[in-house]
Amino acid sequence: MAVWSLIGVFVLSLLILSFLSFALVSLREKERRAAVRGGLVSVALGLGLAALFAVPPGIRDPVMIALLGCITLISLWVAASARPRGRLIVRDPPERVDERDIIFARFDLQEGTPRFAEYYARRPQYQEMDAEIRKLPDILSSSHRTKAPALSALADAEFEWLEHQLVTVDGPVRPRREPWSAKTNTRLVKETVRYLGADLCGVCEMESAFIYSHVGRGPELYGKQIELDHSFAIVFAVQMDFSMIAAAPQAPVIVETAKQYLAAARIAAVTAGMIRRLGFPARAHMAGSNYAALVPPLAWKAGLGEMGRIGFLLTEKYGPRVRLGLITTDLPLVPDRPIVFGVQDFCVRCRKCALNCPSRAIPEGERAYDNGVLRWVIDREACYRYWRKVGTDCSRCIFVCPYSKPDTSLHKAVRWAATRSSASQYLAAKADDLFYGRRPRPHVPPFSG
Repeated sequence: MAVWSLIGVFVLSLLILSFLSFALVSLREKERRAAVRGGLVSVALGLGLAALFAVPPGIRDPVMIALLGCITLISLWVAASARPRGRLIVRDPPERVDERDIIFARFDLQEGTPRFAEYYARRPQYQEMDAEIRKLPDILSSSHRTKAPALSALADAEFEWLEHQLVTVDGPVRPRREPWSAKTNTRLVKETVRYLGADLCGVCEMESAFIYSHVGRGPELYGKQIELDHSFAIVFAVQMDFSMIAAAPQAPVIVETAKQYLAAARIAAVTAGMIRRLGFPARAHMAGSNYAALVPPLAWKAGLGEMGRIGFLLTEKYGPRVRLGLITTDLPLVPDRPIVFGVQDFCVRCRKCALNCPSRAIPEGERAYDNGVLRWVIDREACYRYWRKVGTDCSRCIFVCPYSKPDTSLHKAVRWAATRSSASQYLAAKADDLFYGRRPRPHVPPFSG
């Protein structure tokens, strides 16, 4: 057998084993379509290899040479393609956001109250669309609970418990300060946050642009001007269980959302309490809501990930399949830097979240400047309208995002390649469609109540 044929047999054998391994991994991840297609590809390659042994060397060798030539060209194309370098562009300093204008604060308003009348007199542009959405039953309301009674009850109980924690965000500060260096403090904080259950943690300097201008939700005085003069933000992420998110948009997703908000609240409150006992002011920020700042842009600035088409922060390890937590403080810390791993470029190619969004709230087109930032602008009203139709927080976009795949060796390798090569991004997006489907089907959740 010619040397080219021997090399070809070796390469084809590696490809067969790779696709077979992919099929087995997909079975473990309950990705039936991917498992079937991976298995079919490995069988097809195996049959092709067997057929080559059945033909005369005069035919086999040229075929092997052609095959190796194609593989070599593809490899050179991948290796030579430009590294993705798209960055989040901030043209002008963003204006502070009034928390009273966010959609959750607007739908906390009670019809017939002076606050309701005052708000829509001041923001008449929202009144008509909000009135239409209010005709739909609220998330976890009785009309939705019949679909999944136990899961709805669990999610409701989780959110109720979270509401009781909102008053624990701040507290007295010990008079004597520990004289540790910023480097020591940073190591201590990150180790503590991870020990308490966070999967990612970063630090950045606070920016006034990312602080809400006025209180819109929670136990603090509605409409109060927010004064937050802390120097640093500690931002962390807790990953969401892929098997629960894969049931999107059904009830398991809101159970998982609430569970991770609880986890983030506990981590933030305990860590902030520790910092105050070290002699420095610290405030926890909790969903539910008692935020005083916008968490996603601070998470971006702290190096936890990049902002994607989905409108969420995409982390390199878990994609958008995370919930974020925040602590602001005057404890001296060493800031991290924003990272770039190719999300802006990948989202241009992929568009899977936009295609699968039931409410068509995610744009399929180009980015646009919004409050000084070049980004994909989400139709928040359309998104929330669908939440009320389905009775959960949907999460379909999180599930279908290729970056949300479990953090296994296979998916790590794909993400690593996509970080370093534009061609790899193109191939990864196409392969995701081929094996998982352009419109992936929801999974059966491991916990259904």
